[in-house]
Order: sequence, then structure tokens, then C-alpha cells
Amino acid sequence: MFTSGMSDISRIVFSLITFMVAVPTGVKVFSWLSTLYKGSIRLDSPLLFSLSFIFLFSIAGTYGSDHRHPPLNLYLHGTYFIVGHFHYTMFGGAAFGFSRHSLLVPKMTGRMFNERMARTAWVIMFIGFNVLYFTMFILGLQGMPRRYFQYLPHFRTNHIISTVGSWILAAGLIIMFWNLIRAVFKGEKAPMNPWGGTTLEWQIPSPPPAENFETLPVIKHGPYKYD
Repeated sequence: MFTSGMSDISRIVFSLITFMVAVPTGVKVFSWLSTLYKGSIRLDSPLLFSLSFIFLFSIAGTYGSDHRHPPLNLYLHGTYFIVGHFHYTMFGGAAFGFSRHSLLVPKMTGRMFNERMARTAWVIMFIGFNVLYFTMFILGLQGMPRRYFQYLPHFRTNHIISTVGSWILAAGLIIMFWNLIRAVFKGEKAPMNPWGGTTLEWQIPSPPPAENFETLPVIKHGPYKYD
């Protein structure tokens, strides 16, 4: 809206609203981080994907707060800076958020995926994602406009870097999906509680039987008793 030629009063209103978006965003980030409190921290691949999601989402929020300044946003809004911000928010959340649900694959299928392959996919995806989209922030600051398939020669180097990042990211996604598909058909049989969870879904066989529990479960310990 800042680039639409509206009045100064409207710019102030939109600036204030954009600034206020930082409040629920900060609440979400600290709420996600607080779920680690008193937890039994194991850096298995689902947690690595979850932490990466929080990190990437935080970068999106940090750079998104720049848009609350009308003079700065008038310059940035029509550039690749917005493309980078959008993808850190949406694709960073979608790709890494979806990948962390690999936590539930053993429970749903009764099969374990290859943890080493999952960690490899995470490293490749994380590197590829940042090479692809962080370069767009730089392109935006340089003035590269959005929605142009042709560009001036001095943008070429960063476009090549960003393109290579897309190849790296695609390779990581292929490894991740292959690992999950392979787990469904050829994975090792999953134990009842492969992650050492204390909630009820991890106290039944994998995959869960019909109606989950034969008798009403009785909880005899607190949520943080991991021994």
C-alpha cells in the first residue's frame, strides 16, 4: 500500500499497523522456543528442522519490520527484497515446518526413516535455502525490481548465486522425500517410543491399533519425567 500514492495520514496508519505485526510475531517465536524448557533435548532431525524453521521465520520477521518505515519501504517494496522476505516467511515455514513432521512418520507408518539421510537432507536444504533467498535481500538492496525476467548486467552475479542455491535446495528436498517414501516401504520397524516422548501417543504400538487404547490409560507421572 505504501507504493500506491496514498495520503500521508494513510501512510502513518499503515506504518503503525505494519509495526504492530511484530508483536504477535514475537509472541509466536518466544512461545515456540519456550516449548524447549524442561524438555529432553535431542538433536535428532525433527528438532533440527524445527529449530531451523524458527530461525528462518525470525529472519523473515526481522527484515519484515523494515517495511514499517514508509521512506524505506517506498524503495524496497518493488524489489527482490520483498521476494526474499516472503519466501523466508512462507517457504521457510512450509518446507522446514513440514519436514519436522517426520517426527510422526514412525508412529503413523510403523517404520523408521534413515536418520543419517534425514540429517543430510537438513544440511543441504538449510544451505540451499539461505543461498537462494538471502541473496534476494542483497538484490533488493541493490535495486533489482520484482517481476522482471531481464535485468541489468550488475545484477547477474547475485542471480547466478541465487540460482545455484535453488539447485542445492531442490537436491535436499529430493533426499528428504526419498527418505520418507523409502521409510514407508523399506524402513526398519519402529519401536513404540523412538523419541523418548512422555505423552500418550508414544505409549502405544506403532502404528496405533484401532481405538488406540484397549483400556482407559492411567497417567502415573508428570510431563517432564523422561527416565
